Amino acid sequence: MRRLTLAAFALLVATAACTPSPAPLAQRISAAAPFPDRALAWRGEERWRLAVDGEAGTLRLGFTQTPAGDYLLSGALQLDDAELGVTGTGRWRAGRLILDLAFVGGVRDVAPDPGKQRLYAPGAAPATVNAVGFAMMRAELDGTTLAGRTAQYQTNVVTGDKLQGPILRLGALEHLP
Repeated sequence: MRRLTLAAFALLVATAACTPSPAPLAQRISAAAPFPDRALAWRGEERWRLAVDGEAGTLRLGFTQTPAGDYLLSGALQLDDAELGVTGTGRWRAGRLILDLAFVGGVRDVAPDPGKQRLYAPGAAPATVNAVGFAMMRAELDGTTLAGRTAQYQTNVVTGDKLQGPILRLGALEHLP
């Protein structure tokens, strides 16, 4: 019976630790919010609209705070025909939330976008391509609106061992309700 009671208590504590807070993100990840005492603390999941070089997508990130006050981030970016996995870190600096993110993903058997078509001789682009790539992004977000600007380094390898990049892309993030 004692083991069952301990197991039930452990389950209750784990559930409470993982339950998202109903408070808005700006309150949960405020620079003034207290850090967790000894363990990681789930701070919630938020979404942004990413606009970069004429493309638009949705960035979804989950925030887990460390006892030092930094955030461990994970989520996904849906951008045009690709869904990319995202991991990274975040921290408060001078009233801004700074995010450093790594994106990895690819596409299979899709029509090449204009950027990928330019990798081939005129008229020689295949009807469909496969591609895999990565990007590293720095986002600087306003501490009140959680909107801001981005800079990213990106490289893709496309069907036929064509290299797209490395390229620098500048963009903007708009926090979604």
